[in-house]
Amino acid sequence: MFYVETKGELARAMPDSECCIISELAAIARSCGRLESGQNHCESGKVFEISTESAAVARKIMAFVRTVFCVKPKVRFADRRCGLPGNQYIVELPCDISAFETLQDIGVISQRRGGASLRNGVPWPLLSRQCCLRAYLRGVFLSRGYVQNPEKEYHMEFITDSLIHAEGIVRIAESFNVMPKITERKKGYMVYVKGGDDVAQLLRVMGAHSAVLTLESVRVLRGVRGDVNRVVNCETANVTKAVDAGLAQITAIRKIDEIIGLGSLSPGLQEIAELRLTNPEMTLRELGQALSPPISKSAVNHRMRRLTYLAQRLDGEPG
Repeated sequence: MFYVETKGELARAMPDSECCIISELAAIARSCGRLESGQNHCESGKVFEISTESAAVARKIMAFVRTVFCVKPKVRFADRRCGLPGNQYIVELPCDISAFETLQDIGVISQRRGGASLRNGVPWPLLSRQCCLRAYLRGVFLSRGYVQNPEKEYHMEFITDSLIHAEGIVRIAESFNVMPKITERKKGYMVYVKGGDDVAQLLRVMGAHSAVLTLESVRVLRGVRGDVNRVVNCETANVTKAVDAGLAQITAIRKIDEIIGLGSLSPGLQEIAELRLTNPEMTLRELGQALSPPISKSAVNHRMRRLTYLAQRLDGEPG
């Protein structure tokens, strides 16, 4: 499955620099993290939970948490929502002031009078470099992104609960010459792109190089299929046109034969008329080459037009 393979490839891609680790973790935590209701700093046994349905992504989150928070996170399992098969992996950050402040520093949560909540927008101060923009986009995709199998459709999307965050994702994509659109959904917003070029570019930006090769292979194959179909359709149309023309010519010749007889025609017209009757499958060029001496395709066409015109005149005369 293209989506699963793409997500697995991105989950295995580990950033080299600390700034990219922070950016990708910030995107993941912002997109699929959760603050407990009514929580204020250290009132419960945990500050923050990050959930994912992918074991590979869960392992990546744990590695990032160990690097950024300098703690060993806990992982617990839960059933997926709506009775779907598989597990939900929930990475738990321990509750302490340092962890809470780090979540604020990396732009995941913000503190207001009413308490802490997920930050609405993108933490732009963290994304001053192109590599960090790439990492943030990758984190959003690993959290709540999806890409359609290119054999069916060119489509990629990112889901978020905030319009401001959606607009930030669009701005990041635009920095890489991709112009996504935003549409409102029942429980949030979807940032999406359609078209092979845009999907391939975003996969390339995020570092899904194997997925890009797969997509480009599909595009080439679809292009070849399209070219073949166009050629076949053109040839079919030409054959159909030639068959229809040949049948019309035979009908005209038979009408002339019934009314005045082919012997009344000039030698050139009689010769081509008799040849057409005995060879209904021949093209005009083949008919011309079968005559002695041979004549050109345009000359054959001229004679056929004269025969057709004569048949129409005869058909209009009182019987």
